[in-house]
Amino acid sequence: MEPIHPSNSTTASTTKPKLTQALQTVDNKELKSTGFWLNQVFLVLSTIFGVYLAAQSGLEQALKFDSYSKMEDNFYLRTSLYDEVKDNASNVRAYAERLAKSPPSSEMEYHKATLEKYIWQTMQYSPTTLETPSIFLTQIRRFYSRAEFVIEAALKRKMSARQASIELNQIADSIEQQTLPQLKTSALNLQQELQQNDIIIGSLKDADNAN
Repeated sequence: MEPIHPSNSTTASTTKPKLTQALQTVDNKELKSTGFWLNQVFLVLSTIFGVYLAAQSGLEQALKFDSYSKMEDNFYLRTSLYDEVKDNASNVRAYAERLAKSPPSSEMEYHKATLEKYIWQTMQYSPTTLETPSIFLTQIRRFYSRAEFVIEAALKRKMSARQASIELNQIADSIEQQTLPQLKTSALNLQQELQQNDIIIGSLKDADNAN
């Protein structure tokens, strides 16, 4: 005689009463309680608020890092520009002293003052250039333009050597006594502001390279 196996319907009918019995054991009073739902709402809200604060803090830190990084870049730019313009001003003054003696054209051509413009020309590709006060950019641009004009005028004998000497000295005086000290002070102010925020010049670049 073959064994009789319970059908699927019998198994389902047996399971259903067990499920019903289990559901009856749930504390419906707790589900209906206002305090329970308030706790759930507060839990969700606190989670959302916590995520928002974390995102906000991360964004704030990213913006600060970007701002300080640009400030550091501009410090390097102003410092490099200061050194370059200072050297050029010295060259202009030395050439002015030579012109004051009314040397022959060959000597004037041979000792022609050379204005190095590596930093000045590279600045046009730097995103931090326009963060440099425009007064410095304007004064340096005029310095280069006028110095080159006077030097070429003297070489072509369109201006006497003595007159060119006087003008070149005036140009050098202006850039050395006004622009350069102010440019140096502005660079030091950037450095001081970074130090006040516990940032040492070069530390941001080191941290960035480390990543």
